Amino acid sequence: MQEKQEGILGKLDKKKKQKREALFEAAFSLFMEKGIQDTSISDIVKQANMAKGTFYLYFRDKFDLRDKLIVAKTVELFKRAEVESMAQVFPSFEEKVVFIADSVINRLDEDKQLLKFISKNLSWGVFHHVLLTETEETGGYSFYDGYCKLIRESGRSFRNPELMLFMIVELINATCHNVILMQEPVTLEELKPELYGVIRDIIRRMEEKSG
Repeated sequence: MQEKQEGILGKLDKKKKQKREALFEAAFSLFMEKGIQDTSISDIVKQANMAKGTFYLYFRDKFDLRDKLIVAKTVELFKRAEVESMAQVFPSFEEKVVFIADSVINRLDEDKQLLKFISKNLSWGVFHHVLLTETEETGGYSFYDGYCKLIRESGRSFRNPELMLFMIVELINATCHNVILMQEPVTLEELKPELYGVIRDIIRRMEEKSG
């Protein structure tokens, strides 16, 4: 009996997740096509082939959906980068951070619609939420926990790890947008060596030196 109930609950959870993802996909498509302001909840549920009441089981309004969609999309980027990094051996903390940054940048280069959406809507407040909070959108994943573990494993100490991460994220966001979308003022391949050099410099500058 208990196994049967667990099976039913598992199916309900799966169905709930599928509906949520369908609303995310519909909203993302419409946000990119029409913009957030010109997209209505009616538009989203129509495209997702759902009743309007279903929308409110998951989101307060379209801006709540937008924020949770940003979290979900950002988590996907970092989870993919982290998985890729697990198959590598790195000589230093700097090189692993650069590898993860490169993975994220390459993904955004492959999916320019995603870049437009994230760069336009991702504030530090939302990103901070992604870092520190395990929610349905993050799937129990905490990038910041992994980041802190990486620092511990390096055996090094940094003055303000959160500030260091903030500076790296803002640097990537600020420099890559125009370069990827318009190849200005340089190409992405020309930018990367300079960008990664600055990331390494930020990390070294933030390190607390013993003695």
